[in-house]
Amino acid sequence: MNIRFRVGVYFRKIHLTILYIINRLLVLIEFFLFLRLILKFLGANPKSLVVNFIYLYSDILVSPFNFIFPNIYWSQGYLIETATISAIIGYILIAFFIFQILDIFFRD
Repeated sequence: MNIRFRVGVYFRKIHLTILYIINRLLVLIEFFLFLRLILKFLGANPKSLVVNFIYLYSDILVSPFNFIFPNIYWSQGYLIETATISAIIGYILIAFFIFQILDIFFRD
């Protein structure tokens, strides 16, 4: 077997593994942020153990996007947290750029 072919196969496996890990991480982050968005919108009690856990750990993900846009208060006290929406969009864009960079480095 050709050594160049073997190296190419290994690089392709590394490329696919990195893409898989980033994809799974993005799905987990997006699910976590979407859950936060729904809980904030519905006005979930932050003293609840599960809600407090989600707010506490999603604050780390949302904090870079705080204060970009003001929050929107809908009728009857419903809150649309724009920082979370910005974070959802921002992490999708970051993952897209990472995928593009990886495609440049691992081209055939």
